[in-house]
Amino acid sequence: MYKDMYYHDDLENLSEEIVFEQIHEIIQEGEVDFSQSEVAIQDIAAIALNNMPAKYVSNFLEKQNPGPNLLEEVKDLRKYARRQVLKAIKKVNENPHD
Repeated sequence: MYKDMYYHDDLENLSEEIVFEQIHEIIQEGEVDFSQSEVAIQDIAAIALNNMPAKYVSNFLEKQNPGPNLLEEVKDLRKYARRQVLKAIKKVNENPHD
């Protein structure tokens, strides 16, 4: 309720986008076997995101033209996200929710 009072689409958690990017890349690579159902993907994303630091950006310019510090942070987040997604896939494979 309160979020709706103040929230605008400009606020974005980059970690969330990066986790889904990594899930997509792992699917495209086709080397890891796991359910690609909507439920499994959401479970994988939730588990990975619970282990990721949040990285919020709040304006259009920062998203479109990130500075060198943000670029370095995003690069590190991608590496960390991949590890977290692979761990989450293993966990979901061991405990399927489908």
